[in-house]
Amino acid sequence: MRISMQILSDRLRQNYPECRMGEMSEEMNLKRPLFYQSGNDFRKNKVYVARENDLTESDLRNHGDNLVLVVGRKLWSWEPPFAGVCSFPEGVHPEELFNTVQRIFDTYDAWDERMQNLALSERTLKNLLDGSHRIFHNPIMVSTTDGFVIDYSSLMDTMPEFQEILQHNQVTVCAEEGRDCTSEVCHYQDPVTQKNNLFLDIYDKNRNAYRVILVEATRKLKIYDEYLLFHLAKYIQQMLEKYTVLQADISYTLDRLLSNILADGNMDPLSMAPRFETFHWKADHSYFCMNIHISMLDRQNLTVIRFICNRIEGLIKGSCAFLLDENIVVFVNLRYNGKSLDEAVQTVEGFLQDSYLKAGISYEFTGFQSLKQYYLQSKVALEEGMKRYPLRWVVRFEDIALDYLLGKCTEQLKPVLVCSPAALLLKDYDREHRTEYYDTLCTYLTCQMNAVKAAKKLFIHRSTFLYRMAHIKEMIHIDLENPDQLLYLLLTCKLLEQEERTGESGEDR
Repeated sequence: MRISMQILSDRLRQNYPECRMGEMSEEMNLKRPLFYQSGNDFRKNKVYVARENDLTESDLRNHGDNLVLVVGRKLWSWEPPFAGVCSFPEGVHPEELFNTVQRIFDTYDAWDERMQNLALSERTLKNLLDGSHRIFHNPIMVSTTDGFVIDYSSLMDTMPEFQEILQHNQVTVCAEEGRDCTSEVCHYQDPVTQKNNLFLDIYDKNRNAYRVILVEATRKLKIYDEYLLFHLAKYIQQMLEKYTVLQADISYTLDRLLSNILADGNMDPLSMAPRFETFHWKADHSYFCMNIHISMLDRQNLTVIRFICNRIEGLIKGSCAFLLDENIVVFVNLRYNGKSLDEAVQTVEGFLQDSYLKAGISYEFTGFQSLKQYYLQSKVALEEGMKRYPLRWVVRFEDIALDYLLGKCTEQLKPVLVCSPAALLLKDYDREHRTEYYDTLCTYLTCQMNAVKAAKKLFIHRSTFLYRMAHIKEMIHIDLENPDQLLYLLLTCKLLEQEERTGESGEDR
């Protein structure tokens, strides 16, 4: 790629701090170097390495838009230096200087080639931003124009000053009044970090607006950073267009196939097995479903939805994320993920927490027959988890399965009409006589009918416990050897415990 005099002179000064430079152009027009030979005409847009004896003063004043690097004692003493001319003391070897210039061009060519390859590959936007660190030596963010942070350089995770921005996934950019930041790079000071930053607004083919932000963090911004950021923005735009492309035939996208099955109650998932095969998802692979709650504001911004889905797919290998109804649904193929369900969930937990997103997780399953059932299972885990565990970011169905089961028991009848009459009798007897027979029975059942353990938990002597149990059996004539009876009594204890926890009264009894 072509670079500017300012870029090249700044890099040369790092290697040759004693060099003297005239005024340097900002234009990105320079091509690779040549050795200058006396009497030759200058080509256009080149870097020339020359010995002072091969040049006349007229050559130095009329070299056009080239950059001339001159080695020698005579020119070193001239004041002021000529524009577009950089002089080096005679101790510098021209061949060494030539090779240094070549390496600088190699650095930028390698970066440009890497950006092209990444923009066309299946890598994430973060790879593109991290791959630019050697050029900018500062972190880069990409956001929507309303400030939602889509992705950012990994370097920012280690910098405390950016944690508030990353935690809320929101950045505030105050553009200069009257500047057109869709066609030129603009400056602003971040109100949170107080950093001097550069930004440029770009658009994809679907007219979605994005913002590329270069943050002044580890190195002072250079004048030429504006031109390099503009160059990088082309590849970011290319990658964004790839992310947001809309398929005309929804049948040929995995997310549409899954969403059609979930939305259409008459579609047979088994008949879709050949279609899944085209995406290499097979019936003998293991899967799980994740349901993610998003705010109403986020649901209205398809760009935000799209990038949450892309981020999750980037974090969880072998996943497919899409919007369905009011939530983001994610199906994960554990065969391609290469990890267990718990390990796969852990890879995305940090992002969910940083983005204030809560998720419900289904059980692991095999095949496509019950896709909708496991989707509903993850949805129940999310809804029940948000009610029962509001401080958790991720809730698995197994965490709320018992509460869900108990809730189903009392959907049509009140708990007192479902519970064991024998247990209710003990509870009424305790209320009237100030005894603790009901708690004794429930403790005995939850301790798996271990008398010693139950007595210890109740803080009573074992003989006292045995006396209570004998009296209980006389009062309600229960058969604790009957598994059905045991299950019924255990469910009753759980239902009444839940009733007390939610504040419902048993006055109707």
